[in-house]
Parts: sequence; structure tokens; C-alpha cells
Amino acid sequence: MRELFLTASVKDADFQMACAILQGLTWMTARQSIHRILFFHGEPQPRPLKNTRAFQTSRFLPLWRELSNQLSRSSYIVQVAYEIVPDRDFRKENTMEFNALPGTLRWTDLPDPQRDTPVTTRKKIEIPDQPQLLTAMTDNGFRYVNEMAQESRSFVRDNVEFIFSRYYHLPDSAEGPVASLPAFEDLRPVDPAQKWVLNVKLNVPDDSQPDKVKKAMEELLNVKAELDKIFDFQPIDRRVFDTRIAPSSMIPGSG
Repeated sequence: MRELFLTASVKDADFQMACAILQGLTWMTARQSIHRILFFHGEPQPRPLKNTRAFQTSRFLPLWRELSNQLSRSSYIVQVAYEIVPDRDFRKENTMEFNALPGTLRWTDLPDPQRDTPVTTRKKIEIPDQPQLLTAMTDNGFRYVNEMAQESRSFVRDNVEFIFSRYYHLPDSAEGPVASLPAFEDLRPVDPAQKWVLNVKLNVPDDSQPDKVKKAMEELLNVKAELDKIFDFQPIDRRVFDTRIAPSSMIPGSG
């Protein structure tokens, strides 16, 4: 899959007005969601997924095989995301059994060079509704790094997604994700200014067809022109989105 997106920042004071504008544009009320995003660090050397016990019966097995092919070429940091319910999950007496919960595994490649366009384009693999994702990570040598909470408001018009997001720190734990969470209102924002990030996204499922990717690019540029007086869409250095891990032989002081 090829993911294309525009990026703008929105001040917290302007957020309600921004949502009202997109509500009018899309004729829908925003879908609100909160996810726990767990980050896992791959092995220093690229390796395919050898241990398949956690996903060998998955209906998304072709996506697992595609991910394995990518990991055999380069090592990456990947994400495991779980949607959570504030009234249920942000309570200290409630614990999350991650392997029993369906989550989404996300892998993204280094974006393409932008060539004077504000549209970021990158290859993406997203495997939804998967139990035992923490087992799959551990079985294949991935190491838990940290986690964040992602708060989102999303709108959709035709195939275009408009997603506001901001992120919060979660309690640190070197051994793995914490079993229980503090109250949501006690979380500390990653951005002290509490700005929202707006991404306008399009996915091209078959990224082997350049014409479809080009058409998606043109569609996003049309959306940019439509909203240019409201949102300041800026090109983002693609290195910000680089999830690759340098082989140990390339890390200064190693080996």
C-alpha cells in the first residue's frame, strides 16, 4: 500500500473552529478515538519473520509475508496500536491483557523524496484485528521501547481522510507496556503547546500502478488548494518519518 498525506499544525485555541470547518466540508461529525501506540525496535541486522505461531492462521497472512520481506531487507521500528475507551481503560484498577486484545500492526518505510511538493508519500503495511501481537513481536526478536497515547478526531470525504491528532506521554516501563493507566486528564502532552497535527490522507492499495499514485497526489493537491486559506500545509523533512534501524556495523562505537 502507498500512503500519501498533507501535514499542518493547528493551535489548540483554533481547534474547535477547524473541526467545524471540516464538519461542514465532509457533512459528518468527527469520530473521536484514543489509541495506545506501542513502539518495538527490530533486531540490529535485517531478518524475516521466522516464528509464525502468533499469526500463521491470520486472514491477513499475505500482509504478514509482505512485512517479512521488508524486514529481510532492513530493520525497522514498528508500531502496535490498540484502541482504548477512556471510561474503561484509564483507571488504575483496570488492566489490559494485550495478547487477548485485537490490535493493529503498523510498518512504514522512509518516504519518497518530495521534489517541491507538500505531499508526503511512503509505503505502508497495516495489519488490523490481530490478537497476540506482543507474542509475535517477542517471538521475532523485537524489543519494546516505549509507548504513547494518541488522541484523534477524524473526518472522511469520499476516499480522503482528515485526521487531527495529538500525543501524550504514558508512564515509562523498561520491561514492557504498563498494565494500568492513570486518568486521561493526568497525562502530559508530548507538545507543551498542545497543538494538533492535521493530516489529510489518501491510501493507494495497489502501489505498483504509478498512475493511481499520481492521481492520488493530484487529488491531495486539489484539497490543499481548497483549504489553503485555512490551513498552512507544509512539506515535512522525510527524515522525521524514518523508522529504519542502522545495522550495528554502521553505528559509531559498535562492533
